[in-house]
Amino acid sequence: MGIKSFPYFEIEYFEPNLDQEYVSIAQAEYSFETEKHVLKLPSVYDTPRFLLYHELTHIYDMEEFKTGEKIHDFCLSGYMEYHASQIELMILMGAQRVEDKLSFSMNDSAHYLDWTVYTYLRNKLETASRLIGDKDKQVRIAGLGAYYNFLGLKSICEMYATDYEEMFSYRTMADQLSTLLHFEIRKNMSGWIVKPENAIILYSNALKRIEQS
Repeated sequence: MGIKSFPYFEIEYFEPNLDQEYVSIAQAEYSFETEKHVLKLPSVYDTPRFLLYHELTHIYDMEEFKTGEKIHDFCLSGYMEYHASQIELMILMGAQRVEDKLSFSMNDSAHYLDWTVYTYLRNKLETASRLIGDKDKQVRIAGLGAYYNFLGLKSICEMYATDYEEMFSYRTMADQLSTLLHFEIRKNMSGWIVKPENAIILYSNALKRIEQS
């Protein structure tokens, strides 16, 4: 990961409800009250490496960028989902180190999965679009997180795919977030982001739009 140490975290095991539409495979949680990190892992199956590193990236980013101000730290979520999905796709495409320079095609199969990279991205965007258009506010917020997940994946493709072309429709996102805000998010959530402060502001503005809709 290109770091010298990793934040302390605890591990908890849980039995997932396999009857749910969306099954949680792993989840990193941070308690604002206790300031503790917990990595929750399923007790009935192994967590794939790419998803494990996705959650570990959440832990690292929260520890690295939190300020103790609750709203600020909560609104880190957008950047954290973006960055974690970048690491996720790096691993899916065979990276061993964050410094690795990848080269792949959108038609290549992602490691561990039966999908091509393009299909993986398309499915992520379709899920985000469906969730963000839901009537329930919490579901819409989950859809926003899913969209940042997609943007992180897309950024890796823009940097390392030899044949990436802009081929996705963002109409649902623009309708829900406003054309201007959506444009700002897409413009700023690109490449490797070193300082997430602007991403935090944009995510906060997006949350306000969702809460008002």
